[in-house]
Amino acid sequence: MTVVAPSREKLLLVAQQLPASPQVLVHLSELLTDVNSGLDDVAVLLRRDTALAARVIRISNSVAFGMCGRVETVEDAVNRVGYAEIYRLVGLATAAQMAELNLSVYGITGPQLRDNTLVVALAVEALATRAGADSRVAYTAGLLRSTGKLVLDRYARKTNLSCESLTASGMGHLLNWEQATFGCTNIEVAQWVLSGWRFPRSIVEPICHQYSAAMELPDHAQTGTFLRLACTIAHDAGFGLFGERDLPETTSAALLAAGLTPSQVEESAEEAKASFEALRSSL
Repeated sequence: MTVVAPSREKLLLVAQQLPASPQVLVHLSELLTDVNSGLDDVAVLLRRDTALAARVIRISNSVAFGMCGRVETVEDAVNRVGYAEIYRLVGLATAAQMAELNLSVYGITGPQLRDNTLVVALAVEALATRAGADSRVAYTAGLLRSTGKLVLDRYARKTNLSCESLTASGMGHLLNWEQATFGCTNIEVAQWVLSGWRFPRSIVEPICHQYSAAMELPDHAQTGTFLRLACTIAHDAGFGLFGERDLPETTSAALLAAGLTPSQVEESAEEAKASFEALRSSL
């Protein structure tokens, strides 16, 4: 039976019902690169989303940020962590907020999605840092890589789509199941949604090619390699997602091109796991 894919417009409407925190990241990145903006502007932006602001305060009080004294307000959190850490902090809060609902058609619980998202984001950030690349771009790609899944799952529930979950289908491979179920895949949906939210190609392209080593824009291949390595790190640490076990193997040549050594990958994996464990209780 031929499955008719939902229109781009329909899926973008569904995406508007997701928490606004990913779009906050776009505005936050713009503020942090604007020499005329200050920490007060960052606090004003975060206060627009009360749920996100509350989570920022909670995470900023975790041992991972080494705070001395209790943080009570967004202003306190922003001023204590400063420019260097505020994007990372808001990113962690974003991931936790977006993963509050189970992805029922994927057979993935909210905590499973949250943990995978955070381990991948922390790992891809560590990899980019060691390679001397833009760690903020890599970190954002890690945080947002499952955006398409979130939209498709919400679409399925909103339309009462009758389908077998990924885990019950016996298909095993995520993209094959999505194509058979929705007529499109999460990477296509992610491209529509993230582009609509004004994320740059440097973030969108690696997400759209996270299951393939072939990149349309070679300039973004390095971040794509970081993302696939980070997903493997998450899987090896016990935080992988069903259907994503068969990612392309990273060759020695690809590792060299990404500016990494095998020992740096191992170091990044250990750093990501340690950071995640330190943050886990605050999420």
